[in-house]
Amino acid sequence: MKTVVQCDFDGTITEEDVSYLLLDNFAGDEWRQILEEYMGGKMPVGAFNKRVFAMIKADRQTLLDLVLKSGKVRIRPGFAELLNYCSRKGLEFVIVSNGLNFYIEAILEDLGIKGIEVSAARSQFSPEGMKVQYIGPDGDEMEAGFKEAHTKLLKRRGYSVIYAGNGISDIYPARQASHVFATGDLLRRCRETKLECIPFDDFNDVIRGLETLSLS
Repeated sequence: MKTVVQCDFDGTITEEDVSYLLLDNFAGDEWRQILEEYMGGKMPVGAFNKRVFAMIKADRQTLLDLVLKSGKVRIRPGFAELLNYCSRKGLEFVIVSNGLNFYIEAILEDLGIKGIEVSAARSQFSPEGMKVQYIGPDGDEMEAGFKEAHTKLLKRRGYSVIYAGNGISDIYPARQASHVFATGDLLRRCRETKLECIPFDDFNDVIRGLETLSLS
């Protein structure tokens, strides 16, 4: 069976959430109140991001200047080593994120990383506010279940899925995976729900964990 590592981006590949960085700098204070509603389960991620990113009226380059030039975005140690490990072992690696495609792709390009499949929210920029959309594997817009939909697609395509993530939304695709690497809120949720997982602090931990798995 083919094996793929499906990895979250914000708070997993990056040490902190890049979308929160953008919102804190360009959306004012009100977005944090909406975040509390989302974290409390009162709205799906698609509805949350539509509302809060509509508050951002800056253009794409202004946002990328903050992301790429401020020094505030840090990559979790061991990421390049994990990609090299996957390449050597014949494991595919994909990024599926509730974040936004424009900054994920820009960060990867800035790191000199090419050829990784990225599925994330699509972004349009306007002086009236940003528009974001999650387009699922079937081409329809989604407000919830984006990551899980991609996990299920990979399984339908014959892959064994190894999942790595950090957030509360990662529990849903993690439940579909053969093996789970968890940190942050995902680790807490796995422990609360008795979902077996391997904890990690950086991607060198993930490499060591992969070495212990039977992936043939």
